[in-house]
Amino acid sequence: MTKQVPVLITWDVDPSPSTPYAARARSLDVAMGLCQELGIRTTFFVTANAEHADPLALERMQVLGHQIGCHGLTHMDEEEYDGMPEPMQRAYIEQATRRLEDLSGSPIRLFRSPRVKISACTMKLLVGYGYIADSSVCSQRVDVISSNLINTGWLISPRLPYRPSDDNAFKRGNLPIWEVPISAMVIPFISAFLGVFGLALSKRLFRWLYAESKRTGKPIVYLGHPIEFTSRWLEPFTLKQLSPAYIRTHGLIIRKQLYRMDGETWLDATRQLFAYMASFPSVAFMPMGEYVTLELTD
Repeated sequence: MTKQVPVLITWDVDPSPSTPYAARARSLDVAMGLCQELGIRTTFFVTANAEHADPLALERMQVLGHQIGCHGLTHMDEEEYDGMPEPMQRAYIEQATRRLEDLSGSPIRLFRSPRVKISACTMKLLVGYGYIADSSVCSQRVDVISSNLINTGWLISPRLPYRPSDDNAFKRGNLPIWEVPISAMVIPFISAFLGVFGLALSKRLFRWLYAESKRTGKPIVYLGHPIEFTSRWLEPFTLKQLSPAYIRTHGLIIRKQLYRMDGETWLDATRQLFAYMASFPSVAFMPMGEYVTLELTD
């Protein structure tokens, strides 16, 4: 029997305040339409207090077979889960979870932190609120310009899904929650890489990850942003963007100048990349919660 290769397409639905609401809503529809066109069920990590977190959009996600995860409460500068005080983390996670459950009418059990920053404190709180999986770790990713700069925790974190330690989110332990890492081989398997380096290199990275999955069973986890399918609305440059505090939160502003694609080009490249993935034997696209339930449940 041929070993299945799980492919988990995940979307981070950020507030993107510099982009008009109509454009954000349209980009979300485009992402869902692309998945419907290709017959792919995915996971949408939604920021709870964003305007586009509305019942109709969340209902459509679920009708199309997607799963909804939590992408924090505000996604603003203060929501940094690698450094927020524990009471603040608890309040934000509780509010975000309850709001998304009220809007969607379904339990929320999957989490990805804003700017993929996480801590052991966060993991323990997620357990308390009934989460079964987090996907905020990008194992062996080396990135000097993103909001994580060089994350030493990523360098040591396991490549396969793991139960984190109660004192280190990047080490194996016994917490009753799964960490399902975003795929990387030094370079991350994310839409920003596609937007900067193009389709050919993204396909090559997928081939490497596919070979690894065939050997180890590791799921391939891709991170995309629907907002990339619309016109670019760049944040105006200010001196604040050169401050250490801004760089720690958002990374070097130059990274936003590296994107080579407009919305239509990015959409077409994503369509071609997803179709390319689907052409490989034994690839099985599935939402993250389904993967955890079917493949990781003890």
